[in-house]
Amino acid sequence: MAGTIKILNPDRDERGIAVRAHMSAWLNILPLTGVFISITIYAQNQRKSPWASQQALQSAFFQFISFNVLIAILVLVLSIAVLLFYPESNNNSLLIKLALVAFPFIVGTYLIQGLLATRAARVVYLGQNFRYPILGRLIGPPAPTAKQVFENLADVRKSDN
Repeated sequence: MAGTIKILNPDRDERGIAVRAHMSAWLNILPLTGVFISITIYAQNQRKSPWASQQALQSAFFQFISFNVLIAILVLVLSIAVLLFYPESNNNSLLIKLALVAFPFIVGTYLIQGLLATRAARVVYLGQNFRYPILGRLIGPPAPTAKQVFENLADVRKSDN
C-alpha cells in the first residue's frame, strides 16, 4: 500500500525522551512545572523524533488540562464552602476551613495525574504508543518513530532516482 509506514519499535533514546516527558507530571507539585518541561522536550525533539515529541505534547496537554480541571473544581468547591462557612466564621477560621477543604482535591489530582503519567511512562518505555484516556486522541494519529522517518526518506530518494 502506498503511503503506509511499517511499524517499528522506537529506539532507546526515543523511549527515554518520552518517559521523561510523561514523568515530568510528578514535578507539578510546583504548578505547571511538568507542563513547561514537556513543552521543552517537545520543542527540542520535534524534528529528531516525531514519536517522542508527540508523546511529550500529549503529556503537556494532559497536564495542562488536568490543572485547569483542578482549578475549576476548586473554584466550585470553595465557592460552596464559603457560602456554608461564612456566616459562622471570622476571617482567620474561614481561611483555615477553606484550606482544609481544598487540600484533598489538590493532593488527589496530583496523585491521579502522577499515577497516570507513571502508567504512560511504563508503556512508552516498552516501545508502545500511549494515549491518555479521553485526551489522547485529540493529539492526532500516532506519529512515526525516527527510524520510520529516515526509512521513508530513503525510499523517497530511491524512487526519485
